[in-house]
Amino acid sequence: MIDSVTLRKMHRPVHNGDDFSRIHPKMKRENRAKIFAPFDALSGFDETMDAETVCTVHPAELSEEMKQELDEKLQSILERYKKLPARRCDRISKLQISVLYFEIDSEQTMLKNDGIRGNYRWLNGDVLDIDPVHRTIDLGDRHLEMDLIYAIE
Repeated sequence: MIDSVTLRKMHRPVHNGDDFSRIHPKMKRENRAKIFAPFDALSGFDETMDAETVCTVHPAELSEEMKQELDEKLQSILERYKKLPARRCDRISKLQISVLYFEIDSEQTMLKNDGIRGNYRWLNGDVLDIDPVHRTIDLGDRHLEMDLIYAIE
């Protein structure tokens, strides 16, 4: 049995001035660290594991009363929108809303393969365009589907 003192002495051979030390000079610690850098044998594995830990939910089903209330609020916003100036740039800061929106996470939907998944987010912004045919609301940098809106303030 080899004790720990003997192991420490045996850990690395010493080459002082011999042929080996001239051909293979002692490497700096920083360069040695590069040799032992982490190797990703399973490329994409860490990303997949991180993606699986993301907490997502299925969209909630609204009751008929909640749907009716939401439709009334959307109708009210549409009426106020119709009174706004025709030019898009003139509509800024004229009609601001805050909505609870279900944001679909397509990666989680594909990964879990058990239906639509995502998270709810409160979004604030100026209503710049409403398309009742395609059922979308444009908040400038965001185009929201009306079917994924769960609350409006």
